[in-house]
Amino acid sequence: MKKIVLILSAFIITVPFVGAQTGAVDCSQVIKSVILNKDMHYSVYLPPSYNTSNRSYPVLYLLHGMMDNYTGWAVKGEVTRIADKAFNGGAAPEMIIIMPDGLIDAFYINNYDKSVRWEDFFYQEFIPQIEKKYRIQPGRMSRAIAGLSMGGYGSLYHAIKHKDMFSVCYAMSAAVLEVQPVKPGDTTVTFNNNFNLKLWGPNNDEGLPMNYKEHSVHEMVKAMEPVKPQTGFSMATGPGLPKIVIDCGDDDFLLQQNVNLVFLMKSKNIPF
Repeated sequence: MKKIVLILSAFIITVPFVGAQTGAVDCSQVIKSVILNKDMHYSVYLPPSYNTSNRSYPVLYLLHGMMDNYTGWAVKGEVTRIADKAFNGGAAPEMIIIMPDGLIDAFYINNYDKSVRWEDFFYQEFIPQIEKKYRIQPGRMSRAIAGLSMGGYGSLYHAIKHKDMFSVCYAMSAAVLEVQPVKPGDTTVTFNNNFNLKLWGPNNDEGLPMNYKEHSVHEMVKAMEPVKPQTGFSMATGPGLPKIVIDCGDDDFLLQQNVNLVFLMKSKNIPF
């Protein structure tokens, strides 16, 4: 969590320095979602000067891990203490931090049968309402996304697919899942079968869940044209990707998946 400071300092903006003060987290906020047909809770961190100024702030969308919820970063992640320290110490400009609910295991996407359209909710309902309610600077350069595990996957997926929305992506222990094709006669784990079916659908002729490639970060990178070093982005993919940081410990059970992704990104000359 301490490395979140790197995300906070990545925005290229100029803001006045504020003396030592304390921000505030509110875990009681709710958005009524028509798309998901339910109330969607979220936590929000407002920086120290928010209630005493009239200016607007950049925003960080911070995604929690699997089996956690919208309170995870606020309660267990000590977001207030770490953000306050970064802002008061001058390591980063003040910003608003929004922590949405990922519905335990929705992986921040639209699932196969569209019974959980989290991605549609995020862009059509959540971000518009959030950025209307709070004094948030408009535009890609004032918007970042980050997350842990399932949220690390979500941050990379959205940063790549919706690269025009975010200027910074920080993925911690990202659950960038790699699914191997199932061959006739293969024995597979029941949990994996059920999880794959819920998220990506039944297997196709390749032995892969039907919507897996569409949502796999590895497959998304494989489909990219190599980045031209002299331009810093691929002409085939339009605007450059956000600044990307991939953070995974050498004893992390998700390390190999992250190493494989790094290898792919290097093969495409994608800076990170």
